[in-house]
Amino acid sequence: MESLSRAGQEMSLAALKQHDPYITSIADLTGQVALYTFCPKANQWEKTDIEGTLFVYRRSASPYHGFTIVNRLNMHNLVEPVNKDLEFQLHEPFLLYRNASLSIYSIWFYDKNDCHRIAKLMA
Repeated sequence: MESLSRAGQEMSLAALKQHDPYITSIADLTGQVALYTFCPKANQWEKTDIEGTLFVYRRSASPYHGFTIVNRLNMHNLVEPVNKDLEFQLHEPFLLYRNASLSIYSIWFYDKNDCHRIAKLMA
């Protein structure tokens, strides 16, 4: 996990718990990502207005894992439960995924090592 002080970890966990009280711990994080969405009609990727810190976390209730991008651009964060409906593909420096509603997204990672580590964790 990216180096984060004990106090920083506790503050981040407390902030995440404000949005989801079932979060028990942070499994991993990376400091800079951006979210893209695939538009089938245009057959192209479009950058969303979501970028910031990605947290992968554990929960005490189902689904037992999830991830969120705490958005630096506005108040709208991405929150995605990790369950059997999520499919991932690694295309460095992007981690592509399709969720239960069949929407296709791509997470761009500033650091390709973070991309590999998070992709391995999601598998």
